[in-house]
Amino acid sequence: MNLNRSLTKFDIVSKDGQTIPFVVNSFQQNYLDKMSRRDVILKVRQVGFSSLILGLFTLDFLLIPNSRSVCISHDAPSAQKLLDRVKFFISSAEAKGLSVNLKYNSRNELMNADKNSSFYIGQAGSKSFGRGDTVNNLHLSEFAFYEDPERMLSGVLQALVPSGRAIIETTANGMNFLKTFWDKASVGENNFKAHFFGNTFYSKEFLDEKRLELGDEKFKQEYPATDTEAFLATGGLFFDRTALQGYLDTVQPPIQIYNSFYDLLI
Repeated sequence: MNLNRSLTKFDIVSKDGQTIPFVVNSFQQNYLDKMSRRDVILKVRQVGFSSLILGLFTLDFLLIPNSRSVCISHDAPSAQKLLDRVKFFISSAEAKGLSVNLKYNSRNELMNADKNSSFYIGQAGSKSFGRGDTVNNLHLSEFAFYEDPERMLSGVLQALVPSGRAIIETTANGMNFLKTFWDKASVGENNFKAHFFGNTFYSKEFLDEKRLELGDEKFKQEYPATDTEAFLATGGLFFDRTALQGYLDTVQPPIQIYNSFYDLLI
């Protein structure tokens, strides 16, 4: 399947309010070129990853028999917006000639009668997933803002089939579980692949305007240049952010690493 061509069957609403075909941007294409079966995406605001992931899962919902797609967001209004976007994708594809036979269409779930496929969208904590469930596609949106992200992740991963796809997509929210999870993914200590997308998506003029509009600290939170900056710029910190960043910029790597006291005696 040519993903780029297939996604153009869907329409999106542009930032200026126009309905246009879904054409992937540079960040989205970069991710498509590097995506794996287990991905964690740390990103700046409003670069289109939720739309891309929903688009990919909607393609499976419409085309792949017996597929089960699940998207979880951090709160109810955000979850509803995700579902509305999926419904907009489907209606735009129908307007272009695709026939879709929905068995049911509720506030949380869609069922494709012809393909026996389903698409569930909900709020973190509103549904428990276990071994009795079967999930082919999993999207955890704004994961850093979940009330108990570790418990949510461990539960829903039990439902993911071995060949399934899991995508964590989020902005940073301080030094919490996501930070630990991200650090492990970055060095290959878990089975997720780390993808950071910083403020290079935007022009210098746009970023300068946003810095003036938001102030330096809020700007770094919304439009970080690095993954380190993303975590330092968010949440409540005991130490001064500027001092921490200065330390990280100047700290030297260790001369040698010892695994135990006995290594020193050799």
